[in-house]
Amino acid sequence: MIGEKYSLLFSLFVLTLGSLILLLLGSGLSLEAQTNPNVIVDPLLQKPWIPDAEEEESRSFHRFLSEHKNKQSTVKKKDSFGRNYLVSPAGLMRFLIDDEYIKEFPVIRDADIAAKELEALYEVRKEKDVVFLGKGIHLCYRLQREKEPGFFPNWLVRSNEITNRAANEWSDQSIPLDLVSDPYGCYVESAKPKDQLVLESESFRYRIRFSSKLRYEGLFGNRLGIYGENRDSIYRIVRFVQFLSNYLPEGQTEWDEALTLQTSGKKKKNLPKIILSIGSSFDKSRPLWDNKNYFRFWDSLRSLSPTLIRKLGFKRTESKSEYLSEWTEVDEIGNSVAMEMKEYYLYNAPRGYFLSLSYPKREKETAELYWQTIRSSFEVKE
Repeated sequence: MIGEKYSLLFSLFVLTLGSLILLLLGSGLSLEAQTNPNVIVDPLLQKPWIPDAEEEESRSFHRFLSEHKNKQSTVKKKDSFGRNYLVSPAGLMRFLIDDEYIKEFPVIRDADIAAKELEALYEVRKEKDVVFLGKGIHLCYRLQREKEPGFFPNWLVRSNEITNRAANEWSDQSIPLDLVSDPYGCYVESAKPKDQLVLESESFRYRIRFSSKLRYEGLFGNRLGIYGENRDSIYRIVRFVQFLSNYLPEGQTEWDEALTLQTSGKKKKNLPKIILSIGSSFDKSRPLWDNKNYFRFWDSLRSLSPTLIRKLGFKRTESKSEYLSEWTEVDEIGNSVAMEMKEYYLYNAPRGYFLSLSYPKREKETAELYWQTIRSSFEVKE
């Protein structure tokens, strides 16, 4: 019994001593881990890891904000016609061919933006629009170079490269490229009137300048004017239109007009307009006309027959190599509208040209200003 008692006491003593030794060893390891940097300890076993991690996360977040507080995101902007393009923080520009995109001539002061528009059109495979715009961009460059002989912008080489590539890719199409890309133009700024369009034709070798209020029909859908070819000639007419506000004769109200339209079954009345027509022709063989009778060629193309001349009361008078024509039209509700048309014809075989500006007679003052610019700026290259 005594032996068993001492044996039990000895076992308890050994167990207590072992616990003390393990406790001392654990404390030593912990102390060594804190003082010896070479000992790797799992941070998850360290008590203060949560607040330390939160503090580091907070510092990282604020450091991220400080690094980006002076940086801007990509910005969407609009050009002179309300079309969209993007500018990145690095200054890179990308034009958008989206639902708000419309076809336009380039603007001389924004030719760099037009060069980006050219790239975007080429990416979406609009080759004919690329050539149309590319020729206009090159015209803007030439107009600026006339003022600054050393002018040579960075965007010019790339623009010409894309234009030539698109022209080569269009070569297998059935529609002649000249029909969809000629004439081309560039909007410029001028004192009177403020904004003008410089228009140029590569095929028929002319240049002309007029008010930008006269809008090219070829910008809208497929209104490319009149184009034709017969046994003797090739010809083309393009039109530029300015729509005017509605005009009511004295004593007539909008209610009267609406009632007349309704009873006649018509939905709306066409707005009066000023129309600039530019015609060009090329004789395939021998000269067919002279300066005295060349106007008859265009009368036949416009179906201005003796019968129609009598019906309209059409009267043409000549003055200083120009013509002034007068006639009367009847609008949709029966109102008579006095009309005038200024005409100019130039025949220099094998090429011939005609310019006409038609307008309601009440717009004569505006038409006179337009015609002065049109006639003084019209040039034909030899």
